[in-house]
Amino acid sequence: MSTSIQVNIQIESRIDKDPVIRQNVEGELYPKGNHYYLRYKETDPEMAGTSTLIKLEAGLVRIIRQGSVRSEQTFVAGQRLKGYYEAPHGKLELEADTQQLNVQLDQGLGTVEWCYDLFVMGDRAGTYRLQLMINAKG
Repeated sequence: MSTSIQVNIQIESRIDKDPVIRQNVEGELYPKGNHYYLRYKETDPEMAGTSTLIKLEAGLVRIIRQGSVRSEQTFVAGQRLKGYYEAPHGKLELEADTQQLNVQLDQGLGTVEWCYDLFVMGDRAGTYRLQLMINAKG
C-alpha cells in the first residue's frame, strides 16, 4: 500500500437498545485511488492478536479481520450482503442488511456511520449502529 497516515480512531457501537460501547484505538490510514484503507489492532481480549482492515469509499464499507478471529463483511445501504465470522470454535455465516451508510471523509479523515440488521446463520441477531471518527494523530 502507499504512504500511511497515523490516526486516532474512536469507535462507537450499539446493539438494539443496549448502552453505547466506545473504543479508542490508534491505526494507520492508507489512501488508494478514490478509497481509503484503515488498519488497526483489536483491543478486545476475545480478539487478541487480530488486525482489522476497513475499506472506506463512497457508499461502501468492508471490514476484514485476520488473526485469532477471521471475518469479512461488506456494508452497502439498501443491500443484504453475505459475510462470515471464524473463531477457534467454528465458522458462522453472516448477513448484514444495511439500512443506512454515511461516509463523510476529507482525505480519509472524518466520520463514517452505518446501521444494519445482522443475521447469524439466518437468524436475526439485532440492529447494530456503528460510528467511526477518524482524526490525524498528533
